Amino acid sequence: MDFPINIEANIVSHNGNFSRNITLQGGLTIIIGPNGSGKTHLLRSLKQPLAPVMNGKKVRFLSAGRLGLLEEYRSDYDGHRSGFPNYENASFGRKSDVSRRHQMETLNGDFQTLSERADILIKVQERLRKLFKRDLIIEWDGGSLKVVFARLDITSTPYSSGREASGLLHLVGILAALYDDEVGAILIDEPEVSLHPQLQSFLLNEITNAAGHPSEGGYKKLVIMATHSTEMLRIAKSNDLASLIFCHDLDKPPVQLDPNNGELKNKKLQTLIARLGQEHKLSLFCKRPLLVEGPSDVMIASFISNKLELHLEAAGSQLLPVIGKGQMPVVTKFMRLIGKEPVVLADADAFTDDLDLIRCFLANSSTADADASKLGAQSAMKLASSTYSDFCSLVNDNWEDISRQAEIHPYYTNAGESIDENVKRRAVFCTLFSLSSSEVNDLTNAEKWSSMKDRLTVVLQLLENSGCFILRKGAIESYYQVSDIYTSEGKPTAAVDEIDHLDQLSAQKVREQLDDLVRCIEYASEGKHINEAESLRDILLSIAAPAVARLSTNDQVTTQDINILAKSILGERANIFNCSVENGKLKIDIESKILNICGFPVIIDKNDDVVRIIERVLLSNA
Repeated sequence: MDFPINIEANIVSHNGNFSRNITLQGGLTIIIGPNGSGKTHLLRSLKQPLAPVMNGKKVRFLSAGRLGLLEEYRSDYDGHRSGFPNYENASFGRKSDVSRRHQMETLNGDFQTLSERADILIKVQERLRKLFKRDLIIEWDGGSLKVVFARLDITSTPYSSGREASGLLHLVGILAALYDDEVGAILIDEPEVSLHPQLQSFLLNEITNAAGHPSEGGYKKLVIMATHSTEMLRIAKSNDLASLIFCHDLDKPPVQLDPNNGELKNKKLQTLIARLGQEHKLSLFCKRPLLVEGPSDVMIASFISNKLELHLEAAGSQLLPVIGKGQMPVVTKFMRLIGKEPVVLADADAFTDDLDLIRCFLANSSTADADASKLGAQSAMKLASSTYSDFCSLVNDNWEDISRQAEIHPYYTNAGESIDENVKRRAVFCTLFSLSSSEVNDLTNAEKWSSMKDRLTVVLQLLENSGCFILRKGAIESYYQVSDIYTSEGKPTAAVDEIDHLDQLSAQKVREQLDDLVRCIEYASEGKHINEAESLRDILLSIAAPAVARLSTNDQVTTQDINILAKSILGERANIFNCSVENGKLKIDIESKILNICGFPVIIDKNDDVVRIIERVLLSNA
């Protein structure tokens, strides 16, 4: 059987059973995606359907936790070792395990292979000796397989594998599995575990060398791996994308690209892929990459995410700077091609210069069209096009109405002698959104300008609802309060200075000053805000409600009575609180020193609405 190889896999999971059709375009296939996206489930599901195409060779699965039982010898795993692991007795199984070595999902199977196959041992030993100045000794001791390492660069006695770095143990095991010609397919979950970036690069070379069709002979085999590491991705040309499987959620089919997809022939896309950087690769692992226009935008957006506790990355997003005029639409299309949901934060010129980015988000968008139809428009794109066209005409015909204000905008002043229609449109757009309503009304032809601002606002809202956010003041520098808004050099330095200033402000002030950016980051992070008070709500109510009920029927209730009640309801969780009765009222304070919750102590009278008071405490933590 030649490539491509089509496989129908059945995933059996806690969330149901799913049938998945996977195509292997070549010897190496890589499954990527965020935690919890179903990568391991998919990887494991491929083991059984691969067996029929192996022509008698084995299919091997290596789990991410492949150290397995070896950890018993490398750590105080049960707290009874007094901090002294049992290093010297580290063992990789018994002689009777040899026959099952290809079924094992831990390193035990690979070290069993090294004990049986002297030729594989030689290949591994040579690499250890030359690259890592280590030697490897495999020996049987009383029926147990022992592995001993020796340093070649210094004079020292051999030592147990229990004392060796976990990264080298992982490396030895994976190399043994790769070189095993009895194996026709190997499924590796997180090959990068415990390996530093340079070692990951070496391992990827060895994986690439081993990857191929089993029929090619030697130790060529199908290699399928699930990874979180950008170091395990090597993408040099557009067709390399066909070897990637993008997982986004367990119950959603993974995304694969057909190498014959016409989009992959796009010259701009091919250029982009040829120069994929670390940031681009990182974005391949997330669900909603946030595309921004440069390093300064990354710095400010990252600060906002941290300051407002929006946790962009944890929410499945990744900041990605897109450098180069006209590249934003290209990267947006690329991200959608591989199943991502890109969010864009773009300078105003991405809106005023042409309709390319607008089309990316509004053309053929059923959601945007539904929003536009409520406004009486035939489609979102038609609404945006007519607004854009009328805006260009208004600027061209009525430049003098607003030129005095527009000519002090950085878009205009930084243009020098190169003033053209694009520069004027950029400056006018940003000026309109910088002027107050009264200032717009003071312009000549105020009705036209006011109407245009309203129409532009509608289009910008349609774009934001679709994930495209335009910086209405211009570029990121136009929002600076202390740094130079006209800066064109040393932008990252100016961003650092601005962040120092912003860090002194309250979260509310940051929201007010950087409202356009905040809306975008909230959208990309789906507005998730960690609030420990919300998790405490039901626990707090479970104590407060019955305690107040008891106070309302019995004036003799004591602090001890309330604490006994709390203990009977919550058990050990009651220790979170310090409950007491003071002047006939219930007082609940936080006993825990690690919960970051304000609003305590809570004082509740027997006639109070308990739920309303508890909700007020929660609101103070929002």
